[in-house]
Amino acid sequence: MRAREKAVLLMPALARSRHRIWVLIRHWWRLARRSVRRLSILGLALVILYGLWPYATLWRLNRALAQGDETTLEQLVDLDAIREELARRLNKERVSAIDGLSDNFIEWLELGIRHHGIHALEHSVTLDWVREQLTSRRLPKDGSPPIPAVGFFENPRYFRVRIGQRNAQPVILRLHLDRQGWRVSTLYY
Repeated sequence: MRAREKAVLLMPALARSRHRIWVLIRHWWRLARRSVRRLSILGLALVILYGLWPYATLWRLNRALAQGDETTLEQLVDLDAIREELARRLNKERVSAIDGLSDNFIEWLELGIRHHGIHALEHSVTLDWVREQLTSRRLPKDGSPPIPAVGFFENPRYFRVRIGQRNAQPVILRLHLDRQGWRVSTLYY
């Protein structure tokens, strides 16, 4: 019975200590609530801005194409990365972010290899080629509404965009976040 009596005597002390802990937590929360709320709002705003950032880059790219702004286009397109990704896709032993290439794209590559040999990508993948690929699929020629573009994050540093109608062969852009911001690092159809 002695152990039971001790337990009964300790119960009010435990209840008081729990009550003190909850009082301290409530007091701390009253003091910190405003700061936590502000930090949460700031964090949410930063996440939203980060999510909109690649779309702002696509808007700048579209505007540079429409206005013929070469300097902005050069800033937003990483030609070396596009060439490297295409070279990876052509080499079956290396992993590539390119899913599959259309028959038209493969024929274009074969033609470039026939004309330029091993330097086909350096001669064929140019800023003019990028502009042509994007402008030919940006606005339809028959006067119908603009072609939709759908984008999504693959991970925090890669953003994939599909430009084209549902039934048509789309152009795939892959934006990569580097020190200069979001830039086109992959382009294929």
